[in-house]
Order: sequence, then structure tokens, then C-alpha cells
Amino acid sequence: MTITLKYFGLLADITNTNEELFRLEKSDFTTNDLMQQLNEKYTGLQNVSFVIAVNKSITSTEINLNNNDTIALLPPFAGG
Repeated sequence: MTITLKYFGLLADITNTNEELFRLEKSDFTTNDLMQQLNEKYTGLQNVSFVIAVNKSITSTEINLNNNDTIALLPPFAGG
């Protein structure tokens, strides 16, 4: 299974990329599983708060990921 990861703001700086394809070995992969792998790959993410959007919908719960999903990691927004 392959998903697309998109990073914004400080998260793009930490990962040194705006977007990457991420291959998952198992089909029953969740957002929590993804975060565990990303925290191992990019240790700087552990110290930053952000939200996860799956296919343009922000989620605050653990959900199952599907082939070709697009996952965006979004830093906190400031308004004015």
C-alpha cells in the first residue's frame, strides 16, 4: 500500500521535503501506526504539535489508512 505524505511549515523544514510517497508493508495500517513510523524516521517531529488530515479532512481519532490516501501534516495556524 502506498500513501502520499504532505508536510507544511516547520514540518517541511524538519523532514526536508514538502511531499513524499510512503510505502506501507501491511494493509491494516492506522494513523497511529503512521505517526509511530514517522517519529522514528524524523525524530524532530516528536517535539512539534500538529494535526493530521486524511484526504483533506482533519482527524483527531485513529483511523485506518487506504491505498492512495493523501495525508497532510499541518502545523498550528495563526490568525490575525
